[in-house]
Amino acid sequence: MQLADKGTRQGDTPQRDTSASAPREVDSSELLGSSGQLVIHHEQRRYVLRRTKSGKLILNA
Repeated sequence: MQLADKGTRQGDTPQRDTSASAPREVDSSELLGSSGQLVIHHEQRRYVLRRTKSGKLILNA
């Protein structure tokens, strides 16, 4: 006798984990836009995330 995975019936596709612990994924072009920069305010500090000429990301305070 085969048992289905916990929480699914046999033949069902497992659901993605949408809990708070699953990290959110965002494409960098959506964050940086055409300017190639994003300003982030965190705990009363200002950070700038930017794309370098070589296409890497750098975060400065």
